[in-house]
Amino acid sequence: MVSLLGVSGMVLDLGNGYVQRRAIQNEADAAAIAGADAIPSGNTAAAAQQMAAKNGRASDQVTVTITGVDTVTVTVARTAPTFFLKVFGRSSIPVSATAVARIEALGAVKGHVSPYAVTVAAYANGTGTTLFKESQPGAYGTIDLPATDNTTGGSCAGNVNKGTPSNISPELGDTLPAGTLVVGGCLSVKSGASQPSANIINQIAPSNNQMNQDLQPLGNGQYQVIPQSWDDSNGLPPRLMYIPIVQTLPSGNGQTTIVSFAWFYMTSATGGGSGLTINGQWVTLQLPPTAETTQYQPGVIGQVLTSELVG
Repeated sequence: MVSLLGVSGMVLDLGNGYVQRRAIQNEADAAAIAGADAIPSGNTAAAAQQMAAKNGRASDQVTVTITGVDTVTVTVARTAPTFFLKVFGRSSIPVSATAVARIEALGAVKGHVSPYAVTVAAYANGTGTTLFKESQPGAYGTIDLPATDNTTGGSCAGNVNKGTPSNISPELGDTLPAGTLVVGGCLSVKSGASQPSANIINQIAPSNNQMNQDLQPLGNGQYQVIPQSWDDSNGLPPRLMYIPIVQTLPSGNGQTTIVSFAWFYMTSATGGGSGLTINGQWVTLQLPPTAETTQYQPGVIGQVLTSELVG
């Protein structure tokens, strides 16, 4: 009878230990993701600890370790009480769980894509304030965008939406669907293309220079979306666009290659035709992991970021 009770107690208490470990694994996973999300703002450890506290117990022991510039490891330890094993002098079972999360930049984007490519020099790690300026075609180029059935990752082949004023207007308003762009994809550029009126930008909700209605700052150029009635089906504001970043642009019609993507929030525009200028701000924003990724670059504003568990 004593042996039977001991075995029964072991099964029940080990089962409780397994349940406790599953709970702290969920706690560690959520904390690691939160910590990775907070890397750009510099609040990694605090964000991880806060998320762990939200999902765990006050008595849990939470350790946060940052590796390199992009990886967060969270270990959670908990003492699971026993019930039947107390009879045999075992009042608790230690359990622990570890999760590893990494922040990365998206290497493929779809929807909310700007019909303009910006050079690395003009982007200047997010310090610029201009998305497009017709009088400086060497820095900002009008591009064709892939059609929805185009799987090349660019617009140098396959079906495309031409970078013409009739297409640029709905693309800036995110009402002309486009296919996926990827880092390394080839872009067809129309450097001297005519441009639509600035009213296309200025009439997009909410209104000019009202970024604070769409985005809440988190520090170090990082923002989060403030849900609004005018957001699209993905919960993104229409003035926020993916921008293909390229090394150089051809002097006329030609081709270039995507080296990265960045977020740009369009605050206002002036002119039109041969004098269009679109102004705004580069912003860093997190998205759920949905596509190819590339390496996170610390200190660069405007990156399209995602965080995911890697261990």
